[in-house]
Amino acid sequence: MQKIILLICFLLISSVSFSQLRLDENFDYPAGDSLGAHGWTHFSGVTNTLFVTSPGLTYAGYPLSGIGNAATVGTTGNDNYKNFTSSADSSNANAIYTFFMVNVTSAQRPGDYFLGLLPNNSTTFYSGRVFARDMGGVLEFGVTKAGGGDTNTMVWASGYSYNTTYLMVLKYQFVPGANNNTVSLFIFNSGVPATEPAVPTIGPALYSSGDAANIGRVALRQSVATRAPTVIVDGISATTAWLTTVVNMKIAIEGILDATSSTHVVNDTATVYLRNNFAPYSIVDSAKSVINSQTLTGFFNFRNASTGTYYFDVRYRGLPVYRNAIQTWSKAGGELVTNNDGGSYDFTTSSAQAFGNNTMLKGTVYCIYSGDVSQDGVVDLSDGSLIDNDAFNFASGYLNTDLTGDDVVDLSDASIAENNAFNFVSAITP
Repeated sequence: MQKIILLICFLLISSVSFSQLRLDENFDYPAGDSLGAHGWTHFSGVTNTLFVTSPGLTYAGYPLSGIGNAATVGTTGNDNYKNFTSSADSSNANAIYTFFMVNVTSAQRPGDYFLGLLPNNSTTFYSGRVFARDMGGVLEFGVTKAGGGDTNTMVWASGYSYNTTYLMVLKYQFVPGANNNTVSLFIFNSGVPATEPAVPTIGPALYSSGDAANIGRVALRQSVATRAPTVIVDGISATTAWLTTVVNMKIAIEGILDATSSTHVVNDTATVYLRNNFAPYSIVDSAKSVINSQTLTGFFNFRNASTGTYYFDVRYRGLPVYRNAIQTWSKAGGELVTNNDGGSYDFTTSSAQAFGNNTMLKGTVYCIYSGDVSQDGVVDLSDGSLIDNDAFNFASGYLNTDLTGDDVVDLSDASIAENNAFNFVSAITP
């Protein structure tokens, strides 16, 4: 009986010992859309609705950099919150870490908070508030816990610049006892530390305001016109650990690879599914990243997978529509992925890096085959027909039928598809 109890305890501990993603928000929606059309809830006001704005923010090394668009938080208007997939509290987390990119275009004194955390049943008890203000032309950031009185003892971090993208991490720490929870703010202008720095930029700060029973929402706040900043926010990610499993992956796509320079002609996105290495090879997690055109590298941030051996299932371009390359899996047997560490994987060095040797050599780089416009796992006449039809109609833009990434559908795209159809190129999976 004791062995059974110990086994059950072990399984329960194992199930929660790795970090859990509570929210990923890249604002990967059409510019001009209301945030309310994409899972956010408007509250506290009826004017100056928050919209998706373009372009999105970029920050080198941050996995959510350069994906989708952004949101611009103005000086006054309604506020918006988005629910976490599940709430974090002291029973299931030691802390909640909220990563986000921020670019302040203007601020004023005395300043105000533009982003905060909320319990899952509240629109008023902001628990973790990130401030911006101007001090003689210099941008400053601050953080408080929950009460307006916290600002009386708030510490500000100074020396920051306008129109500059920073990576911030707001940490809300659950501490046993009454009114003991703390908040910290980490601010980075370059790099992404693999582990939590011992000393935050601000904090950990213990304020006299009350503790939140749980954290279940992130909110964007438009305050009062006489004190609030104007801020671009992007790449919001809430999780129960500092960094989750980031895999540095190198991927080349046949159609957009320039064989002479061994670089892509454009930046584009890919989605990677993490699959079990045993039948039925179920999807355990997924991540999306921009593939840098010069380095052919993306940072894929897996948030929910424990340490184990997995297959990488690569799809060129992210949701909702995959673009035009063949689904490609990593080599037979799978790869060890270590939680809160990750690692790297390179599809470009050898055909053996892909399951079934299912890549092609272009110049000196092994590439994922292009041409599967219909995304049915086979390059065939149906794909060629779609390309021919768009070429005949002089179609242009970011289209699945544009294999070469030049925003024009023409004979160069048709040639790639026809060649791969002739060679019976198709997806090869376990």
